[in-house]
Amino acid sequence: MSSYGLKIETWMHRITSETNLWLNAVKMEEEGNFFEAFFLYLKDAAESLQKDLLVRAALCCSCAANCLSVTGNLAGSRHLYLQTAMLYETHGDSIIGESVREALWSYKECYEYYHLACDSEKTQVVYNKYVSLARRINPFLGEEEAMNLMRQGKMATSVAKNDLAQTNRQISAQIDNAMENILKTIQDIYAKNNSDGNNPESKHKEKKFEKSLTN
Repeated sequence: MSSYGLKIETWMHRITSETNLWLNAVKMEEEGNFFEAFFLYLKDAAESLQKDLLVRAALCCSCAANCLSVTGNLAGSRHLYLQTAMLYETHGDSIIGESVREALWSYKECYEYYHLACDSEKTQVVYNKYVSLARRINPFLGEEEAMNLMRQGKMATSVAKNDLAQTNRQISAQIDNAMENILKTIQDIYAKNNSDGNNPESKHKEKKFEKSLTN
């Protein structure tokens, strides 16, 4: 067998392997096994954080949150929506010097998940970040996009609050234990990102962004 064929087999094995957390989580979710899917998504998120893959971790957290929401565990889902938003915000802050488009996308995702978590204070903070960055690129386009973003967020908040009124189930001990470590990891990453706001690396990224606007 050629080395090319071997590479193809290895790649195919990797994405179809029973140990592929993401695919198994999706499979469990599609089959209606939401608790099993939740634990797999959360494990994938934890492994992604170890590799500094914040966007993948955020996606996994949001999927895990969706699974909890379907089962009626809205308190747990809101916790994970909050962590999802924090990861998107951290990614947006870290990528701003490299890609303004990706930073804006991250802030938009972050805004929506803060709304789903019903955290109005953080929603406003990231809204201001989005507007500030968008206006520096195009003052008029930034305002228009920001207004659209706010309308979408209000719709998401309305849905979330309606869901919250339907049930008040407590987070089970098993789910709570599964979430504890990853929540602490995400909060540590978020806290470090905020405390680094005035460090030399952050200032360098800001200067790099400023320079890109003038080139």
